[in-house]
Amino acid sequence: MGLGRPDEKDFTQSLRLLVVGQDAQHTEALRRRVRAAIGPHADVLVADTVTRVPRALYEVAIDCLVLGLASGPEPESPAQPASEPEPESPAEPASEPTAEPTSLQSLEAMLPSVRDVPVVILARAGDPSVGMQAIRDGAQDYLLESAADPESLARAIRHAIARKHTEVGRVRRALHDSLTGLPNRALLLDRLQVALGRSRRRPTSVALLFLDLDGFKRINDSFGHEAGDALLVEIAERMQRVLRPGDTVARYGGDEFVILCEDLRGQREAVRVAKRTRAAIAEPLTVRGHEVTIEASVGIARTRREQVSAEELIREADIAMYRAKRRGGGIDLYDPGSGTDAISGLEVEQRLREAVMRAGLLLHFQPVIALADKRVHSLEALIRWEHPERGLLAPADFLPLAEESGLAADVDRWAITEACRQLGRWQTDGLLNDDTPVSVNLSAASLRMPRLADAVQSALRATGISAAGLNLEVSEASFDRDPARAATGLDELVGAGVSLYLDGFGIDRSDLAVLSTHPFAGVKLMAATPVTTLKASLAAARSLDLYTVAKALETPAQLEHVEGCDAAQGYAIARPADADATARFLASRAE
Repeated sequence: MGLGRPDEKDFTQSLRLLVVGQDAQHTEALRRRVRAAIGPHADVLVADTVTRVPRALYEVAIDCLVLGLASGPEPESPAQPASEPEPESPAEPASEPTAEPTSLQSLEAMLPSVRDVPVVILARAGDPSVGMQAIRDGAQDYLLESAADPESLARAIRHAIARKHTEVGRVRRALHDSLTGLPNRALLLDRLQVALGRSRRRPTSVALLFLDLDGFKRINDSFGHEAGDALLVEIAERMQRVLRPGDTVARYGGDEFVILCEDLRGQREAVRVAKRTRAAIAEPLTVRGHEVTIEASVGIARTRREQVSAEELIREADIAMYRAKRRGGGIDLYDPGSGTDAISGLEVEQRLREAVMRAGLLLHFQPVIALADKRVHSLEALIRWEHPERGLLAPADFLPLAEESGLAADVDRWAITEACRQLGRWQTDGLLNDDTPVSVNLSAASLRMPRLADAVQSALRATGISAAGLNLEVSEASFDRDPARAATGLDELVGAGVSLYLDGFGIDRSDLAVLSTHPFAGVKLMAATPVTTLKASLAAARSLDLYTVAKALETPAQLEHVEGCDAAQGYAIARPADADATARFLASRAE
């Protein structure tokens, strides 16, 4: 209905105008006046009453609505130009005068339903307050019929269309996502509030589906932001194609989408929408010449007998989505009886942010043992989160969220500082020598951070630890998004005196170029990989004279597989433990 996208209107193309007057005779006179003003590039339709205008606009796209306003006595019909042709477009004149003149009151009632269409008012009286009120109610221009010569009327119609295009464009930009064109959070919230109001007067219910794309970060990191944006646009188009008429899909933020479904007669309908949407999303896509697939975790929340606010329904759907994601994906329905400890992904993000700022994180340490002499070569610091409801969380439970929410670099800085501080305590207590470093994993976000070396040096100065006391580990995936920036970051770190390790070399890929072109001091190899793969990775590292550590050593039998490595770590040697337990382990080794 109406203008659609706010592109600049080409006035050389045919305009479609809708006219409504006081009665059939007046409407026909207005129609002729409009055709005379606009010329042959006009398709002029009529509505016989003002109440039928919204329906006419729903059925046919209209460029401008011209209304004759009953604000005074009816004047004599104006003379028509002698050259006025017979109407070429269909008209629907009533045979009898309408019983519903277009008054200011009827205009006020109608304008909210035609808010996307420019409106020009032609009034029969010269009361300025009437014109001002019409403009305030949403009309774009107001003319007296006695002064509406063809040139003035044509200018008013064209300016009204141009102004409405500008207004629609401004509103669209404010209420729609700039990338996908979908409604944004603000428009979703507005539509949801309206839907909830309607649902209280109907026997049907409203459902909200909260979707989060599984694996989007991996694709975004592997192929870059432009490819990630293109994927989001394609996903948005797919969702729109499979939704029911009247459903709204909005981009909530990042790779999260929300679908608003009205007039549902049961839970199964919402589940069917979720399944259909997931199936559309899961169809293969081509990204940078590679075929990839992506799926979605979906949470569903429905209105119940008791009233629920728009914000509460969004939170409930998010809670259900978060549970679906924790189970590995799929669909989850919100259960109002699940308890007050249910938390949403949004709340997890907020609590994680608070944990980073207020020391809610902690470190566990796992020893790395040199295989030749069984001494402690180093200690790897592993982040844990003491969650207020879920207890102690391992990195896999929250670090992906930290990266998605932009908190990864903050987590890294905290971990580096805290690891160095703890190392200093052990050195002071005589449990470690100055040449035994602590190792911290560095995220891809940190590696792209400007002045990373400065931040690391600041942590070293604050804790009194030398650069030789800190090892930083990175994965090959850290180079995917911005290889040049990552390489610069590594060079800066080595220039600051820090040792670098490539973590997980040989797991999915063994890019010797990454290993040989960057200033690594060592590599970490997975002990559980096939022996041939492990041996090949070990040989590559040996050829570059790198220190080798076999990690994730789970059983004593695996020690045979890692023969030739310089050091090893894993449950078969020592489990990760908090600082106090690690201190007891170090003390036992010193006895």
